[in-house]
Amino acid sequence: MDRLYPRFIVLHHTAGSDMSALEINRIHAKRGFGVKITSPDYLVKEYIEKGYTATSDGGVIISIGYHYLIRADGKVEPGRPDFAPGAHCSAGDMNVRSIGIALTGNFSSKDNPDGKKGHMKPTDAQIKALKELLIYLMDVYKIPKTGILRHKDVVGAATECPGDRFDFNIFSLA
Repeated sequence: MDRLYPRFIVLHHTAGSDMSALEINRIHAKRGFGVKITSPDYLVKEYIEKGYTATSDGGVIISIGYHYLIRADGKVEPGRPDFAPGAHCSAGDMNVRSIGIALTGNFSSKDNPDGKKGHMKPTDAQIKALKELLIYLMDVYKIPKTGILRHKDVVGAATECPGDRFDFNIFSLA
């Protein structure tokens, strides 16, 4: 597997209710999003202990397409390791050029007008956690503010993700 060195961060909503990374992993596995990780050994072991699928040759299959998931309570759960290509945005070749971060919830007023498909806008805890995660990732990978994109802003992406209730202006990172 080629190692990823991200130049962008792509922001998403899960378009559904609050659920764990492992639950989303199961959904994404049915869609064929799996990637096999064979090293480092401690990381493979960590994912297997969390409930991800072990392979017969000592690896693990990780199917969640995002690198990070932010739950309604602000908890950040790891998805794919940063070095693994994502399965969150094929447009612009972003699966190999970016880190994908998803917030649980459905922030589309059209798709989720009454909250039956998850919370309707990011929670304060999600926004706080997202800002902290963005600052960290921007520092580690030297990604400028201009490299933070909503999924719908990626050229060629035919989506409204992360929805019209996701206030992108909150990311004025001073």
